[in-house]
Amino acid sequence: MRNTPFFAASLLLFLLVSCKDKNKSVYEGCCGTQPTLDSFFVTAPFWDHGQWIDSIIEAKVYIPNIIVIDTTGGNQDNEMLTLSDGNYVTWILSSVYSDENGQTLFMRDSFLPNTPAEGWGGLKPDGTYYQGVFNYELVAEFIDGQTRTYRGKACAYICHSDDFPTQKLPDCFFQTQHDGNGGIDQNLDTPVNCF
Repeated sequence: MRNTPFFAASLLLFLLVSCKDKNKSVYEGCCGTQPTLDSFFVTAPFWDHGQWIDSIIEAKVYIPNIIVIDTTGGNQDNEMLTLSDGNYVTWILSSVYSDENGQTLFMRDSFLPNTPAEGWGGLKPDGTYYQGVFNYELVAEFIDGQTRTYRGKACAYICHSDDFPTQKLPDCFFQTQHDGNGGIDQNLDTPVNCF
């Protein structure tokens, strides 16, 4: 039994790590990544003097790094991760959301962009709300037929959760903070009543 002290030390270390993980906030790591911003040119039809002509237009995509889930139904605009695009995304070919371990939370193929009924509202497959960091992959088709894939991380926050690290709020970029020109305006409304 010469290994008894080693076994006891290993057990103590395991218990300490287990306790530390239990006290860890589900929101650890939230808002640690930048929102997705993309700008590129698409060819779009434009009505000019009685005829359609092709125009080169800049498409600007914004995907926030946090969604706020108000389980009372009060914050409908922030309940899904959406792709703001200036109306040049014509179709979402696929969307996949997964937890930090890669387990699928939600997936849907072939739907119109920014359609709340089609998007992910933060529910897990078992019907409970997801909290914390999640991964996303969105494949979008644009007006001229080109496709782009967007992958990233964002945070699902349940309104009024006690353990959100509010000192991280300046790094959280909400759907409502898209300035309409492919950028971010942090002076725009945020669901601060949820924090």
